[in-house]
Amino acid sequence: MDREILCRVLKNAMKAQTIVYIYNDMTSKDERYGGFVQSVTKDYVVMQIVSTQARASGYLIARLDVVFRVDNGGQSAKRAERLYLLNQERHEEFAVSTFGNLLVNVLTLAMDQKIAISVFLDQDEERESLNGYVRHVVKEHIVMEDLDDDAESYGEIHFELASIIDIQLGSRDLKNLALLYE
Repeated sequence: MDREILCRVLKNAMKAQTIVYIYNDMTSKDERYGGFVQSVTKDYVVMQIVSTQARASGYLIARLDVVFRVDNGGQSAKRAERLYLLNQERHEEFAVSTFGNLLVNVLTLAMDQKIAISVFLDQDEERESLNGYVRHVVKEHIVMEDLDDDAESYGEIHFELASIIDIQLGSRDLKNLALLYE
């Protein structure tokens, strides 16, 4: 998708405070993220994720270069917006510096504040999702402790920054993972 058009659509949605749906997984074209755009940089979008039940569901930081579709203004988005307001949903505050590399800033914040995150990776055309805690961020190399749904460790996973498609934090599942891990 043309980057200029993509940024314009996302910035317009941010200004209007409307829900958009982004698609960034070519291997599963029905998978999408829906929510309010919090910020757009030249390389990334930060979204307040809204679940299919119109509930606040954390944040998404996604690379723009892998977004291949954006849906804006449809009936499901309008319904979700209305229910979000009627249920008086609110996202917790999330502030991260957009100076430098946003992914590195989010990973460093998650490491420093011991925030459970989910990282979606693209490694040689194979997609993988890791849930857990960032242990080290060294230049382009990331070390993360990968956890199962019961917060049992699979061990440390090493990967490159360039393989990250998106990062999620603050969802109910990740909060539950953090509770079980403590």
